[in-house]
Order: sequence, then C-alpha cells, then structure tokens
Amino acid sequence: MASSSSANTIRTWIYRLLLSTAIAVSVMIFVQDILFEFDFFDRFSLSFIDRSFAKRGPLNYSKDSLDVIIISISDKSETTLPERFPFPRSYYARAVHNLNRAGAKAIGIDLTFEQPDARGANHDEELFKSIQQYRNVVVAGKTDMKNDEVTVQRAEENFHSIFYSADSSVGSVFVPNDIDGVYRRYMPFAKMPGQERYIASFSFAVLNKVLGLPSTAYAENTPDAFVIGDHRVPKYDDVSMLINYHGPAGKTFKEFDIVNILDDKDFQTVEEKEFRTSINVFDDPDYGLLHDGTFKDKIVLIGPYFSESKDLFNVSVSEEGMSERNQMYGVELHANALQTLLHQNYLRRISVPSESFLILIFSLLTFAIVSSLKSIRTQYAFIVEIAAVIIVAGLIDGVLILSYYTFAEHNLVFPVVTLIAAVILNYVGSAVYQYLTERKQKTMIKGMFSQYLNPSVVNELIAHPEKLRLGGEKKELSVFFSDIASFTNFSEKLDAVELVQLLNEYLSSMTDIILKNDGTLDKYVGDAVMAVWGAPMELRNSALNACRAALQMQAAVRAIDAKWKDEGKPELIVRMGINTDYMVVGNVGGSKRFDYTVIGDAVNLGSRMEGANKTYNTRIMISERTQEMVKDEMICRELDLLVVKGKTKPIRVFELIAEKKDFKDEKKLQVIDVYSKGLELYRQRKFKEALQTFYDALQIDEDDGPSQLYFIRTDKYIKSPPPDDWNGVFELKTK
Repeated sequence: MASSSSANTIRTWIYRLLLSTAIAVSVMIFVQDILFEFDFFDRFSLSFIDRSFAKRGPLNYSKDSLDVIIISISDKSETTLPERFPFPRSYYARAVHNLNRAGAKAIGIDLTFEQPDARGANHDEELFKSIQQYRNVVVAGKTDMKNDEVTVQRAEENFHSIFYSADSSVGSVFVPNDIDGVYRRYMPFAKMPGQERYIASFSFAVLNKVLGLPSTAYAENTPDAFVIGDHRVPKYDDVSMLINYHGPAGKTFKEFDIVNILDDKDFQTVEEKEFRTSINVFDDPDYGLLHDGTFKDKIVLIGPYFSESKDLFNVSVSEEGMSERNQMYGVELHANALQTLLHQNYLRRISVPSESFLILIFSLLTFAIVSSLKSIRTQYAFIVEIAAVIIVAGLIDGVLILSYYTFAEHNLVFPVVTLIAAVILNYVGSAVYQYLTERKQKTMIKGMFSQYLNPSVVNELIAHPEKLRLGGEKKELSVFFSDIASFTNFSEKLDAVELVQLLNEYLSSMTDIILKNDGTLDKYVGDAVMAVWGAPMELRNSALNACRAALQMQAAVRAIDAKWKDEGKPELIVRMGINTDYMVVGNVGGSKRFDYTVIGDAVNLGSRMEGANKTYNTRIMISERTQEMVKDEMICRELDLLVVKGKTKPIRVFELIAEKKDFKDEKKLQVIDVYSKGLELYRQRKFKEALQTFYDALQIDEDDGPSQLYFIRTDKYIKSPPPDDWNGVFELKTK
C-alpha cells in the first residue's frame, strides 16, 4: 500500500516537474527571444534597465575624477563669438591647438564636416593642419544606413568628412535607439557593404587615440565581446554594448563653453570688442584654463549644447524624481559611452544559458511551492490562495531586489522580465494544473461512485476529495452480504424476461436503501448484493448504518414478497450477513480496469455469515464486533460460537432483530429472553434443563429458528453427550 501511494506521489511530482519545465521552455521561447521576438516583452525588459539606473542613481565619481570633459557649443557661444554657428573651421583648429597646449590627451569633435567651409578654404586648411599636427583628434563621420545593421556604401568613402584624409580619424556618430525610442546601446563600428572594411564609432575612435592605436583600428568582434587593445567590451547583443550612464544630463561631466577655450590673448570675443578690454579666459596667467591643469591628460569632446542643433536623445537616466527629463545632448551621450570604455565598468547581461537556468529554477520553485500550498485541504481555501499570492508577490519582489542589487553592485543586467514571467506563468500554470487535477478527480469520483453511493455523499466527496483515499489502505469497515434463499428454485419458476424484471425490482429497492444509509454498493453477483460502510466516506459508526440498512431491507423484502404473492410470483426470502473488522479497501484490478472494493478474511467472514443464516433459520447474522458497536441501539441475540469453513478460530455471532426505539413486539422479546436462558444452560452442559427451556421458547413462537435448532441439538447431546473438552463451539461445514 505504502509503495503504491509513494509511486503515485512520485508520479504526481513528475507531472508537475514536466509541466513547470514546459512553462520554463515557453518563457525561453516567447519572452527570452530565442525563436520569437515580442515588442511588449522587449519594451518591458528595457524599462527595467531604466528603473535600475534610477534605483542606483549617479555613480560615485566627482567631475574632477572623470576622464572626459565636454566643450559645449551653446546659445552663449553664438552671442559671445564674432561668427555665428556653424562656426568657421578655424575656430575648431584654435580649440584643438589650445586644448593640446593645456595637456589634453585626445579630442573628439562631434560635428560632421561634409562640405568645405563657406567662409573660405583657409579655415578648412587650418583645421586640417591641426589634425595632422597633433594626431589626437577625431571628427564625426556618418554612414548612409541608420539601423542596427549600419553599413557604408561608397567605394571612395570619406564617411561624410572632408578631413578624413588628414589622419583617417573619423568616428561614426550613429547611435542605435531601442524600440521605445530610448538610447541605451552603443555600437563599436560600422561596416562597408560587400567588404571587410570597418570604421570605428565615435567613442571607440577616440579610445584609439587614448590607447595609442592606429586611427583605422576597430574592435574585433568575438562571440562574447568586442576587443580593442587590452579592452574586452561585453556584448549586449551582436552589434552593440550597453552604455553605463554615469549620471543625469548636464550634471555629470565638467563642461566648458567653447568660448572659454577660444578666448586666448590672440582672440577677441564680442564682449572684449564691446568693452575694449581683454578677458582671456583660456590663457590668463592668473586664472586661465591653460595653467590650472583642468585639461591635463583629459579626453575632451566638443559638441552642440543647444536645442536647435536637433542633437537631443532620450536616454535611460534622468534627474532624480523627474523621469520625464531624460534628454541628453549627443556629445554627452558619447561622453558616457567613452567614460564607460575608459573605466571599463561595463554593464553585462547574463548569458543565455545562465538566464535559461534561472528561468528553470524560478519556474520549478514557484510551481513546487504553489502546488504544495494548493494541495492543502482546508475549509478556508481563500487563506491558501492568499498565501500563494503573497509567495508569488514575494518571489517577484525578490527578483526586483536582486536585479537592482546586481545592477548597482556588479554592473549585471538581471533578466527581470523573463523571471517574473516564469513566476507568474508558473503560478497560473499551477492553478490550472490544480483545477484540471481536481476536475479530473471530481469526474473520476463521480464516475466511480455515482452508481454506488448516495448522491449527497458523492457531492460531499467532490466538494472535499481529501475525505477520499483511493489508494489501498487497511481500516475498520462494515461489510454486508445478502442473497435470495433458494434462488435456483426461485428462478426456475420464471422465464428469463420475468426473472430479470423481478431481480431489477428487488435490487433497485435494496440499492436505494444502501445508498440512503450512506453505504457504498460494492457489486451485484446475480441476486447477491455486496455493500460496504465506512469507505470511501468515513462514518462515525459504520456498523450502526449497516444494521439499520439491513433492517430496512428486510422490511422492504417483506413488502415485495407480499406484492409478489398477490401477483402469483415465488416467495422472496433474503438472508443477510454483516461483519465489522479491519479489511483492505481500495482500487483492485489491472491498470486498465479496476474496481473500488474490499478484500481480506473479514470480508470472507461476512459472506460466510450470510450463508450461515440457513442453519439457524434467521434473516440477519452479525459478528461480535458489529454487535458491540450497535448494542445500545439494536436488539440482538447471541446465536453461537461458530467456526466457519476454512477457519479454526471460533467467532461469536448474533442475530440482528430490530432497532430498540421502534420495537414493540413483546412476544418476540419474551422468546429472546427464554432462548437466552436456554443457551446459557446449554453451554453449562445442562442439556435436560436447556431442552425444556428451548421447548418453552417454542411454545411462545413455534417458528423461532434458533430455538428450533438448539432444541434438536440439545436433544442429540442428551442421547449422545459431547466430549469432556467440549466448549460449545459449532463448526459450520458448508459455505
């Protein structure tokens, strides 16, 4: 029994494991974008990157400690400089010269110079010479395709910069945006169509200058990283890395207006002309930027800082508590990408195998916990459901806390959406599994017991299946057998159709009474009926229910017999036996076909007692244990110490006569009293006195079967006394 129950438990958990694994695989396929891509999940995943930035806040670096400084071209520049934007290229030449004088390590100009300067070739020549002279300058380049598969298309490619030939130091400024329009990624290079020719992106081109690499160097594309020099840049996807934004726009990097870089002793601003005085912010001996070490070994990026430049991008970071203010100028976006490369504090995403493993673990954990909770049987089911929801919410909260922690402390982008999807879908899956399991269980219960149990009992089992144990178990039950006396003679008097009609009438009546008294109809064997009390539904007193049913059935038999006599049909006499004891109950049979029944010696004894009624000319015989359980409510009399065929141990058997509260037959009570005295004398070997007592009983009721039997048996012992070791036990020779 235990091994069968254990096997069922193992099988149930295997089913749960397989279902949870299937859900995990579905999450991998549909949410992890292994085979399919869904914008909804992608947007959701990307939003958690932004939330992670918000939770982490700005990185703990002072502006002075950062390697990148921004030189802005702002509205102030336009009003302070003699020329209006776009400025003469000579301005940028002067800026390059001054920044190198101040010790800048590398300079990036986030402006494309596609056409010659309208103010004259001399301006272009100045910048061209500056680039060639210092060889630490990168200018912005462009490609013609603006998507994740960025390519360049011209055979004589200068990447939209007339200064490409000065030093080949041009960086592609194209930055891919995500499906929600936010800029989180940065590409390391662009590729020429049909050729193995690449151009570094803007920040990577500046990094070439910092690392002393050739101007045309570009990152090597390996399976898990972009490699440039001694830098391994983890991939976010096949073509890009994630930018680790150091802080919100305008508050992270040191920023100086280009006016302050140009304003040396040889340059006059509008204010200097107007007030006829020199300010010389850059090279003033007392406070000039040239002398204070601001730019020493720094990387300087020059770019637009005014809205009309149309160089604003939606990014992942914003000012605290002001998520709508998340726009950043392009030059600062490049600065964040470059600073990420310089610090090498890259954001890394978990590998696909690791993410898949986590999905599987969270799936199994959620399914196991929720399924175990939902398996708890209680009248307060809503408490179990609330507990399951709390646990699921706790798991989701745990995923969020873990994701924010790993992002802030380890620069790890945790797979929040896939894990939350795994938790939620496994919660739903476990609920569906539980529903289908219970539905199947209810269908099975209804199919198995609807013909054998009272409908109210079936409904109770369906509502509370925990009351049902379908696996084999040993428990104390009351088993009932009945049989029509002389059925062969009975059936010979009827044709087949009439016999079936009468049997159906009789069996229907008996079945209704069994079910009404909370019994389980086990089976019909011809005219015989077998029933059980106490399984599958527990009963407070299975013997009492069985005995009440037997008495009601005998009353119904008398009514049917009277009706049949009027119709000229054979006499109906039914014998019944009830035994209460421990027996095995459960599903018995093969894997394809089985019955819910009881087996064991106690069952066989119940059947023998039904047959033993013939010897005593009684209608209902019950065992000693049954009599013990009903003696306060039922009138019984002891019949014998009986050894049934095939057994050696005697059992005390009783005749069930009536229920005390309804019994008013004084004559029968008188017979029982006299009979009981006779039985006592019989067992004391006082056979003459016993014979007279049984005779007295028959004078009261000449048809009393037990008195008739003992009158004959006592008379026999008077003539031929039993041996000295006789103990009053009678051995039943027939079944």
